[in-house]
Amino acid sequence: MEYHLTKKNLSRRRDVLHTAAEQPVDFELTLPDYCPDIERILSCTLIPKVYLSNVGGDRLNVEGGSCVRVIYVDGDQGTVRSYEYTQPFSESIPLGESVNDCAVYVEAKPEYINCRALSPRKLSLHGAFSLCAVVAVCDSAEYSTCEAEEDLQMKGVALAASSLCGLCTENFNVQEDITAGAKDGIASLLSHRLSARITELKAIHNKIMLTGELKLDILYLSNGEQREIQCLSYSIPLSRVIDCEGAGEDAVIDGELSVMSEELRLSDDALDGSQVLGLDARLSFSALCYRTQEIEVLGDAFATDREVDVRLMPFSCRGDLICRSYTDVCKATLSVDEEIGKVYDVHCEKITASAAEIDGGVLVSTKLVVGVLYETPAGELRCVRRDVEFSYRPDTAGSDTVESLRASIESLSYHLTDGNSLEIRAEINYRLTLCRRLSCSAVDSVTADDDAPARGADSSLILYYADGSDSVWDIAKRFSSRPADIRAENAVEGDSVGKGTMLLIPSA
Repeated sequence: MEYHLTKKNLSRRRDVLHTAAEQPVDFELTLPDYCPDIERILSCTLIPKVYLSNVGGDRLNVEGGSCVRVIYVDGDQGTVRSYEYTQPFSESIPLGESVNDCAVYVEAKPEYINCRALSPRKLSLHGAFSLCAVVAVCDSAEYSTCEAEEDLQMKGVALAASSLCGLCTENFNVQEDITAGAKDGIASLLSHRLSARITELKAIHNKIMLTGELKLDILYLSNGEQREIQCLSYSIPLSRVIDCEGAGEDAVIDGELSVMSEELRLSDDALDGSQVLGLDARLSFSALCYRTQEIEVLGDAFATDREVDVRLMPFSCRGDLICRSYTDVCKATLSVDEEIGKVYDVHCEKITASAAEIDGGVLVSTKLVVGVLYETPAGELRCVRRDVEFSYRPDTAGSDTVESLRASIESLSYHLTDGNSLEIRAEINYRLTLCRRLSCSAVDSVTADDDAPARGADSSLILYYADGSDSVWDIAKRFSSRPADIRAENAVEGDSVGKGTMLLIPSA
């Protein structure tokens, strides 16, 4: 005979896809006629972009482009030039099952790029980028509750679990015209970098209020007589309402905002003649919404009238989730192989971060790829890249499981320390979604042998002296008595019993 156990479900996240695949970048590039010949290459940067990502049936479809930006010194006037070329790519990744509502995370991360001049007008490019993709859906974990037949004694385990109540993904465009504001005007754009960060997330009925910021950094040649290399930064506020079925005011939001692709154009305003930077960016926002749910899992059971076989299974869930932002200020020294005359630009080309559980907390390890554009005392331009590593231990208030981690550069400054070294100061923002992992043994099934004889009623008086290590439940299970009867007979509250306490054990 199998006892009937009442089952319930806890909503949770399940990843139907979690992959990272390296995509090669191999082609030869010939400069168009309007570009001067190359005398010397200063830098070559790979900027993979994602134009479109969507789930159709049982596949994730991704379309994008491998953008290569070459900054060089031309052979005509010795002027710094920039040229970009984009090679399209597309991927269709199988999910293994057909999904409807889901949250999609797609990111293209540059790995490396090698650039070799075959002639003053022809380049050979060899590199790779990683296409990282996650597709998350709402799944459920089944557990038995303490609602069953009357002759079965049950012990519950109370858990404050996080239940997934909503998930969404939305891609959208941001178009912005920015007055350039350069002192001497902009002759030509050399490079730009666009990053996005979340400043606040707030849920209301089936919607998420997203507040964020776009940061645009540009490197350009000025319009002055010297055609100097200059830098400018712009901050663009961002707000948007995202539809998310199931999101409510009590939801904890694990959200991610990323730049998929962007274009930047320099033009003159038709009215006043000022220079305008036209930004057209494609952004992606994905979110998982959780709320705390009190559940009681059946952790043990026994029958007072017969022997039963209790099958236990491990049960785990996320505890209370918290989403927090942390800021850490780091310093490091970068050195080059020659004397630095003047520094034009110091920027972060790539940031990666990972987290590990350590001593009941979290240790975040971060790696930056820092690019430095400088001039030697002899007037020759150089561009170098250096790796910088940092570690940070945030105060996670006892939470030791990291559900998600996003790192971004708030600011990056520098000063020369000697002839060939400079100290950089990086202000790094971390967005962490944290929880405690809860686990227990849970009853999966309770069965009894129909042919086994039932226990007879026992009217004998049983006295028991507690040894301090057992509980009311343990004692009741040992003597096939009801825990409630033991508590009532001995005026005991709760489940603990002091050492040496004499208990009268009533028969069931």
